[in-house]
Parts: sequence; structure tokens; C-alpha cells
Amino acid sequence: MAEELGTWPAEQATVLLEVLQTAGLNPDAKRTRDGVLVTVPEDESDEAHRQLVANMDAIARAARQPKAGGQRPASRRPRPVKGADNGEDRSQQQLGSERMMRAAKPLGLILLAVLVLGTVGRFMGPVVGILLVGALVYLIGKRAQQQGGDDGSDGRL
Repeated sequence: MAEELGTWPAEQATVLLEVLQTAGLNPDAKRTRDGVLVTVPEDESDEAHRQLVANMDAIARAARQPKAGGQRPASRRPRPVKGADNGEDRSQQQLGSERMMRAAKPLGLILLAVLVLGTVGRFMGPVVGILLVGALVYLIGKRAQQQGGDDGSDGRL
């Protein structure tokens, strides 16, 4: 049975494998979608964990070092890939349907208020309607505050 040491980015996995092999251990590496899965035989797992902890600084430095072979000239900028995360702010990338879903509740409440005002206004007069709208606005604002109204949006629909 093999003991997993976790999934690591390629640069860090390379350093980890070198450290483990230098310590006389027999690590195994398998590339996965998330990175490189590093395992050792179960009887070597305690020593592997000790080596991992002792060399964590070197492994962490491997993640910060620039890749040597894959650097491009400064004059050439990579083309943006359609559908990829191009480092833009998430709020700027939101789809229209996501924005509509965020605005659906307030729009529904406004529609409900208009319908109630139309019904109440005919029977009880405009003063009651105005009071009802004020109470509805207060409740909506209070609910937004309780749900953490500071969601990073600028308040626009």
C-alpha cells in the first residue's frame, strides 16, 4: 500500500522527489489534472514526512522561482484564449444571466409593491399606499444589510 504525500505543482513535485530520493526513499509520481500526485511505500511514510517537513523551505522556493525554459520575450504578449480566465476581475466577467439572477429578487419585490399599491390605492387611499411602500423599502434594506449587503457590488442593477 502506498502513502500519499499530496498533489503538488510540477516545480514543487520535482524538488520533493529529489529530496526523497536523496534520503534513500522510493517515491512515485503520477501526473493528474490537478498537478503531480506523490506517493511513497507505506513503510517509508514516516521518514518521507520528516524529509518533507525538513525541506519545506526549498519546496516552497521552487514555486516562486520563474520557469527557466518557458519564458517569452518581453516584446511578445500571449494572446488571450477564448473562454479562459484572463486575470480580469470576476465582476467584469459576469454573464448577463448572472447579473439578472442577482437582480431578480429586488425586481420581483418592486413588481409586488406596484401590484399591492395599485390594489390598496384604489380602496384605502394614497396615504396608506405611500406608507406601505416606505415599509417595504425599509424591510428590503434591512434584509440586504442582514445578508451582508457589502458583497462588493456597487449597488447598480
